[in-house]
Amino acid sequence: MLASQRHSIILELLQKEGTVHTADLVRRMNVSSETVRKDLDSLEQSGRLTRVHGGAVPAVPAASPEDSPAAPSYISFQTRNSRNLDQKAAITEYAASLVKEGQVIALDYGSTSQIMALALKERFRKLTVITNSVQNLLILSDCPGFTVILTGGIFNKEEFTLVDDSPPLLDRLHIDIFFMSVSGVDPVIGCTDQGLSEARIQKQMMDSASRTIVLADASKFGQASLVKICPAEAADLIITDSRLPEDQAERFRKAGSRLKIVCPLP
Repeated sequence: MLASQRHSIILELLQKEGTVHTADLVRRMNVSSETVRKDLDSLEQSGRLTRVHGGAVPAVPAASPEDSPAAPSYISFQTRNSRNLDQKAAITEYAASLVKEGQVIALDYGSTSQIMALALKERFRKLTVITNSVQNLLILSDCPGFTVILTGGIFNKEEFTLVDDSPPLLDRLHIDIFFMSVSGVDPVIGCTDQGLSEARIQKQMMDSASRTIVLADASKFGQASLVKICPAEAADLIITDSRLPEDQAERFRKAGSRLKIVCPLP
């Protein structure tokens, strides 16, 4: 198969599914992982996609000079998927180290959650994963020892989530660890997110979990989105990266939050 044909397949899958994974591309195109990596590198250099840990996501168009940094309040899934990737990889690698084989894990939605799903896929052979994210389902669908439970509901095309019909199911489930991603975390306002329906499911997952661990890169600190989920100190742990200023970290500690600060992977 010619490189141009492989590139077309990759871009078509990316447009259809919102993400591609190296292992899946190796199987689909019957080529080596090195060939896939070269293809992804080439497409990234040409601005057609953005590499992430374990695969790639759509490239994000450059912002125009007229774009205001304060607006719009909603940041698309594709845009979030290209930001702070090294920091998110470090955060999720540490988070995965807290999981034990065979546990019940809950993942919500979004770019950090998707990278967390990839980390779990690489590290574990047997887990039960509860999620409202269709992207996470696709990532974990070829793990033979994983049981994946979708919360159910109405499909949100912008976020690739299922919403509005999950509380009855979540009320009947026990979760060992819920890894929660957020749009903003503030010591006074707390943990916040963009979507009302998604935040309702996040709160339900939190109520069903023995532990809630927030995954938030440093850019999320001191920020507040539309919907409140919980106080920051209600989380058992907040994992962030080393870009967080010490004075800001101290504000959270004084408010009762437990922080784990990790360095980006080399």
